[in-house]
Amino acid sequence: MQKKKYTLKKINRLKSRKSFQCVYGKGRTVVDGMSVFYILADQGDDVKIGLAVGKKLGCAVVRNRVKRRMREAFRMHRAELKKGYHIVWVARRKLTKADYRTFERVFLRLAKRAALLQE
Repeated sequence: MQKKKYTLKKINRLKSRKSFQCVYGKGRTVVDGMSVFYILADQGDDVKIGLAVGKKLGCAVVRNRVKRRMREAFRMHRAELKKGYHIVWVARRKLTKADYRTFERVFLRLAKRAALLQE
């Protein structure tokens, strides 16, 4: 039995402004009441994620908490996603008051709608 790896390495992150703008401009959108996915197919062999939490959502403490929970939801379900995609996950105000289980539900719902989950 093979043990799953639930790590989030630097190669699984989108960090540069250029890569974010590329996903925003060329990618497709999946919208939810709590957040938005921007998805761009890539030739890479792994899935990469970028997180966006705007200043209108709250102070730095609130924004960082939202980003930590978003990262954790992605980290736990990364193995279930198809390879070769860049995702930018943008939080909306309702997500700031949500618990962790809600983050997981939102992530999986958007991934399913975007056809990113493996069969």
